Amino acid sequence: INPVIQSFNINYRIIICGKNLPVEMNELQHYADKNIIYAGFVNDISVYFKGVDIFINPLTDGGGIKTKLVEALGYDLNVVSTINGAIGVNDQLCNGKLLLVAGNNWRLFATKMLEATGISATIPEKYFDYFYWENIIKKAADIIKN
Repeated sequence: INPVIQSFNINYRIIICGKNLPVEMNELQHYADKNIIYAGFVNDISVYFKGVDIFINPLTDGGGIKTKLVEALGYDLNVVSTINGAIGVNDQLCNGKLLLVAGNNWRLFATKMLEATGISATIPEKYFDYFYWENIIKKAADIIKN
């Protein structure tokens, strides 16, 4: 993604946070001069959510819902994700704030990142209702009962 964004001649920084990242991710520490900041594990992700313009989720494998994606949208961030990275999140609940890209099309992903910076919509209440823990528990209990 980074080489594509560099070709756009814009000012940006990509901050990479996470725990249990593959060892090869440590190599990203050497790319600080290329607009990449490798933060690794952080104690309070909310500080980063509050300080960024968009959240990117370029996952190519793995399954299940991505809680950081749900949290980022909960912080009303505009999000660009691969389709695989957004499994379990209904983009219809996001009011246009979740932009999805198929496969490994990194040029399109980078273009969507630029597009995301211009989205001014807000996350609707129905998103929070859907992901509210008490509602999730109630739905699960109803399924178990039936």
